[in-house]
Formats: sequence, C-alpha cells, structure tokens
Amino acid sequence: MFYHCLNPLLLQNFTSIFFCIIQFVLILLVLDTHNCNYFVYFSVIVTMAETKITFIRDLDNMNDDYTLKVSIIRLWKSLSDDNPTIVRSIEMILMDEMCTKIRASVYPRDFQRFESKLKEDQAVYIRSPTIAPNKYTFKISDVTSKLNFHRRTTVNECLHFQSKTKYGFSFVSFETIISATATSNESIDIIGEVVSLGKLDSRDVSKSLHRLPLQIRNLEGLQVNVTLFGDIAYQLISYLEAHKEVGRVIVLLQFARINVYNATPSVNSYFEHTRMFINANIPEIVTFTDSLVGLRGLQNPSASLTVESSKSYSEFDDFLNNYKVKNVVDLIEPQEVGQYIIVGTIYGIRQDIDWYYDACTNCGKKVQTEDLFSGADSGDASVVLKCNGDNCKNKTISSVPRYKIPIRVQDDSGTITLTLFDRDAYRIVKKRARDLIDKIKQAGDNPRLYPYDLKCLEHKKMAFKIDVNSFNVSNNYNRFGILGYTVDSNVIDALEKKLAVEAGSPANADDTEIASHEVSQETKSLKDAISQTGDNLTPTLPDKFEATSPFKYNSPTTVKKQNVGDTIDVDDYDNVNSSTKVPRLNSKVDGNTGLLIPKLQK
Repeated sequence: MFYHCLNPLLLQNFTSIFFCIIQFVLILLVLDTHNCNYFVYFSVIVTMAETKITFIRDLDNMNDDYTLKVSIIRLWKSLSDDNPTIVRSIEMILMDEMCTKIRASVYPRDFQRFESKLKEDQAVYIRSPTIAPNKYTFKISDVTSKLNFHRRTTVNECLHFQSKTKYGFSFVSFETIISATATSNESIDIIGEVVSLGKLDSRDVSKSLHRLPLQIRNLEGLQVNVTLFGDIAYQLISYLEAHKEVGRVIVLLQFARINVYNATPSVNSYFEHTRMFINANIPEIVTFTDSLVGLRGLQNPSASLTVESSKSYSEFDDFLNNYKVKNVVDLIEPQEVGQYIIVGTIYGIRQDIDWYYDACTNCGKKVQTEDLFSGADSGDASVVLKCNGDNCKNKTISSVPRYKIPIRVQDDSGTITLTLFDRDAYRIVKKRARDLIDKIKQAGDNPRLYPYDLKCLEHKKMAFKIDVNSFNVSNNYNRFGILGYTVDSNVIDALEKKLAVEAGSPANADDTEIASHEVSQETKSLKDAISQTGDNLTPTLPDKFEATSPFKYNSPTTVKKQNVGDTIDVDDYDNVNSSTKVPRLNSKVDGNTGLLIPKLQK
C-alpha cells in the first residue's frame, strides 16, 4: 500500500484518491512522527483532493472561489513592443482533463509570486484566478474568457493529471487548409513530413521576423506551404545541423495560423503561441511515422534536406540585386508591371484619403457595413458587417482597424503617393491603428481625423519596395502599394550610387542616416507569408477632396477646435492622371512642390 500510494500513475487503480492519500499520511505518521516536512507537503495534496475541481467549461463569472486542475501546455514571456528587454506578462495556455483550453496571464506585480511555480508541461492546481474577457483576435479555443492571476491566487503542483492526450492536439486536415474553409483567427494543429526547405530570410533587424519557408506532406500526399518565424525557424535549422544523418523529418505544429494570400492558403507559426515538435517521441508523431513507412517504405525525401539549403540572404543583396531601381518620375506614368525599388523621403500624408480601414478578421479585406431592418415597415435598423471575400461566405464577420496610410514620397526627380499598410506602418509608429482610434475617441474627436502620432513618419528617408500591378498600368494610376522597406543607410547609399551610375551622374553624398526600427512579427509586410488587404492588389481611385473635408491632424496640443479651413490649405497638385486636389497641412510650400507638412495647432 505504501508503494502504490507513492506512485501517482497507479492511483487510478483505487476507487478513491482521497482515501488513498489519507492512508498514506497515516502510515507516514506511524513511520516518522518527527518528519514534519513530509506531513506539510502531503497535507497540501489532501487539501487539493478534498477541493471540488471546476472544469474550464463550467467557469462562472459569479464565482470567485474555485479550483482548476490543469496542465500548462504552452508558456512564454510577452515582451514590450517599445523595449524588448521588458517583460510585459507571462502568458500560458492551460488545458484541463477534458482537453478544454484557456489563455491565462501573470502581470509584473505578481511575477515574483508565481514565476518559479509555472513550468511548461507541468500539471497544477490553480485556485481563485480572476475571470476576464478574452479580447485576443487570435483564438486558441472557443472559450470566450481568459484567466488573470492576482495576489489571492494560489498555485500548487498536481501529481495526478489524466487526459486523453498530453497536449490536447486538435488537428486540421490538409483538405481544410487547402480549401481555406478554416478562419485565420483560429489556431490549428498540423502534422506532416518536410519535403522541401527554402532559404532563411534574415534581412529584418528583428530576429522574430526571420522566416523559413518549407513544404510538408500528409499521408495522402497532399502538400501545404508553411512559414516558420523567429525562434521556431531556428529550432528547425538547429535540429537539421545536429542531425545531419536523420532520415525522415516529421514536424508537428501546435497553435499555428492559417494565412490566405491571393486565394492561396498556407500555414504560419504565430508569435510565441506556436509550439513545434520535430521527430519527437510522442504518440502522434510515432503513429504518423509508422503509417508513413507502411505507405511509402524507406523512400525518404527528407534525407535531401541540408542546412546549406537554408542559408540566409541579406537585405542588402535583396534590394540591390533582385529589383530594378527607379526614379519617382519614371513611375508617374507606369508602363510595365513589376516590383521596383525607389529611394525617397516621406514629406507628409495625404489628408483626402482615410488613414485606416476596417479589415475582415477572416481574410484581411475591407468590410462593408449594411443596415439590417427588423421588418418591412420597421424603422429600426441594426448595422451588420459584410465581406465579399471568397472564403468568408457563411462565416461570422468581424473587423479590426488596420493602417492604410497614403504617404507622399519625394526624390530629386519628383513626388509620388505610396500606401503604407498595417505591418510596415506599425514598424515606425509602434502603435496599432486600434490604439490610436481608441485614443481619439477618448478625446471626443472623429476617429477619421489623422492622429498626431502619425507625425513620426515625416522626413524619414527610406528605400521602398513597391508593386506596380496591371491595374496601375492599364489605368495610368500612380498610387502604389508598399511591399517592404529598409532604413539601412548602407543599402540606401548603394542604391543611390547604382542609380547614379545608370543615369551617368555622380551620387548625392548628403544622405541622412536613419536608425533602424525594431518590429513585431505581426507587422511585417511579407507577401508570400502573411495576408495583405485586397486594397493593395486592386486599389480604388481616390475621392476628390473638397475644402469641407474633415481630415486634419488630431494634435494633443490642441486646446480649441478649429474648422478644417483654419488648418488645411487646398491647392492644385500637378498629378498626371488625376485632377484630384491634394491638401497641405501648412500654407508654406516646401520648394516648388505641394508637400504635406503638418502645422501644430495652438
């Protein structure tokens, strides 16, 4: 009896765990009445055994005193966007014995209390965490709540945790991914054999945005494109370097994300949420490998995977060698479809075009609003969201604001309008569009007003990678989407010298060095890995601007509200294919061009 109670794996043979532990404590007291440490330790277990366990599905906002019995299947530290050395929170994904999952957080004030008690793959009893709404757009389960730890929360080790699977995998079929029937804001688990490996793209200053493309294949022979970011990418590379003679490479991704770009679905790792198992000795991978050998024998496409095939290529090489460099004047009347590089300085923002759009959380395209009336004769209407995306039919539509900033970029040859989309805009602004909108609403202003925070875009010299598509050429339309950019002064210098040599004139030596910005994975403009908006592919012609337009900078220094006419001067702008008037934010004109210079209101 003593041995059986000591071994938690055999406790399932007893009718009552509680009585087994009681018997053990009694035996322990007889054997060593002076050993108080063991008594205290097992008295905790007795207390937990006596406590009624609440399942995640049964969480009730009306109840503060409850105990969860869960396994920590994912744990990571969330870092500050502004300072990556600062830990913003400890994040966890918890799973109970019914395999139901929930998100949980510990904030800095309680780090010291809980950090040593929380370990990945450990089972614990958690008593009295507070219940909060789950507002994360990326959902790891259909549970609408999350848990926050606080001072009255307690965490104790659990020695007996039983669930159908250790990690609670919820696999999605390759058919579901290929048909794009799953939504991009819900996590998925996927398993497959690696059949091809691309190059590691390490151009970005932030390691979290280094990416590794690969393809995996299921038992039926279907293949899916996968992109691994940051530490997950280096985890696979390190494995291949350490196992050069490995046979098949089987990967299992948990909490990954489906991405649909240009109607082509793929799977991406998602920040620190995603966990990857490589040839691990877990039932799911063992079963998959055995089935694979039974179907295909010893034939092994993974054997050809080498570390050499995943060598990185630099941002310098990419910008200098993979694209043609153009002057702005060459693109005012676009003649040829392609991707090009231009070097220029941001001088302002067009105020006649919205700075953000409401994006569908399923596909990223712009959503429309419709009034839905309750009856034919009813005057009551509710606003509903509609998305025309091919993959959004019969799905619940929700939206999130994303950047779509029309910037004016100038070089020595002219000025042009480029559209800075969400991920690239965040790299500079360091705030999300929804945060700026909330800030404006709290001030009681119209969220369509340009926020003062966007002023940080001005006077930045960059090399832009732009997309000239068939719409631009056929309609002589010279507003272009930005596919990426760099602020690396070495790259910019080399591009200007290359352009000068091609033009037969000396390069400008008075370049301004600009510091590079750290970024978040969610903000990178990756055309082949992360979905972009439909507006980037098929832009709409800008609306004509009138003097009564409401757009202006929403400055924190403003002490009184002014009419738009007091802060914006409307002049004609020399645009080759449009009579659209472009406003300036200041009556002062920089040089001979109509540039957008913000005027601080006093």
